[in-house]
Amino acid sequence: MTNIALRYGLWMFLGFTGFFLLMHLLDLSQNYYLRIFNAVIHVGCLWMALRAWYRDHHEPSDDYTSGVIMGMFTSLVGVLPFTIFMVLFLAYSPAFLANIQNESPIGQYFTPVTASLFILVEGIAASLILSYLMVRLLEIMREQRRG
Repeated sequence: MTNIALRYGLWMFLGFTGFFLLMHLLDLSQNYYLRIFNAVIHVGCLWMALRAWYRDHHEPSDDYTSGVIMGMFTSLVGVLPFTIFMVLFLAYSPAFLANIQNESPIGQYFTPVTASLFILVEGIAASLILSYLMVRLLEIMREQRRG
């Protein structure tokens, strides 16, 4: 379980970081709506991790907790380092932080830490919901193959 979470969580982190840096180099990092691609990266890596984990669990189970924990651990491996990266990036890029502060209704309260905490909370909440839904979907798919 740990190997799967570390492997796909690392891919998730590299995807988030690579996409952000590419958009920043292309001068598109201020476009808030490009964050939808972070969701694509998150969903893709989480799906691959849960599918790999599910292949190792041959018996059907009504206990979805272990699958959700697997998804949460994978996401934490990907989201937590990206949060730390963003704290450092925002701390050393005051012009970019000022742009975020100007665009946000609560901009005066945005610091590198608070802005990055939003990323962490969003990632953890999304992974909880997505992990549960994906584990259920994998179970349905398994039952359809059997039946």
